[in-house]
Amino acid sequence: MMKTACGFVLISALSTHFCFASQPTLTATFDNDGLFGVDREYTNGLFLSYTSAELPLDNRLTSLSLSSQSLDKFEVMLGQKMYTPRDLFASEPLVNQRPYAGLLYSELNYLTILPQRTARYNVTLGVVGEDSLAAKAQRLVHNITNSEYPNGWDYQVEEGLVFNLGYLNHYALYRASSSNSTQFEISNISEINGGNLRSDISSGLMLRWGENLTGSLGAANIDSERNFRPSALGNAKQAWFLYSGIELMYRFNDITLEGNRPGIENEQNFPITLDHTQAGAVMGVAWYNHQFGASFSANIRTADYQQALSDYHANASFSVFFFL
Repeated sequence: MMKTACGFVLISALSTHFCFASQPTLTATFDNDGLFGVDREYTNGLFLSYTSAELPLDNRLTSLSLSSQSLDKFEVMLGQKMYTPRDLFASEPLVNQRPYAGLLYSELNYLTILPQRTARYNVTLGVVGEDSLAAKAQRLVHNITNSEYPNGWDYQVEEGLVFNLGYLNHYALYRASSSNSTQFEISNISEINGGNLRSDISSGLMLRWGENLTGSLGAANIDSERNFRPSALGNAKQAWFLYSGIELMYRFNDITLEGNRPGIENEQNFPITLDHTQAGAVMGVAWYNHQFGASFSANIRTADYQQALSDYHANASFSVFFFL
């Protein structure tokens, strides 16, 4: 045990400057539940992000940085999310089903990375409602693919501007190397978010096995929405890892469920009650080299509102990324 601990400290000390990718990263991510034969709840997400090269010491936010030895970056992301009820064909509001909701938003992340710990601070600004373009996007795609046409977007959540602040801490509790150049890791991921979009607090455990885990802490997350973030990956010539995790969450508010639906005359007849206690799990794989990489994951979460007709919802997520 002492040998493992000493090795962990040695790796931490030696890897800080050369384990992480210092070049910019461009990432595209696609979330969808079609792989599981459904089209409901959190049904689709599209994300495009750009991560800066390593920030020089003079340009860092020292109040947020973990250490003078950490690698710090900015990430800018543009994304769109869609939420729909189970019955897309219905042209009238539905009882005991999730309301239509769309979110178009931008997110600014500040990442500060050490081999044993990664922290992420974020600011989110977006719109929920018709201006999210979710209705137009889903109708267009469903027309092209000859899928069931979503008829109920006239009753979507319409809230306008949304704003959120968030913080995530990813800490390696245990990491050990084997004789075949692979590593095994157990880590804790804790997160807190606050704002009129969503407010919640969560914590979970993640297991990873693969190559160069020291240089990729913080890339994989326990979330059904954009759970892989290549901005925290290292610049190994080639590496891969498998990951699996589970988390518990307490959510205080969720505007995509609780927001106003002005298209419904008697909104009180269509109540939706947020389920404050939620849980989620993820299982995925990632591979990358010094030029590009990809990840794939399957995600499952408990229902996020009390009237839900199913106890859980599953979706898949795919990311492709390029080191510029």
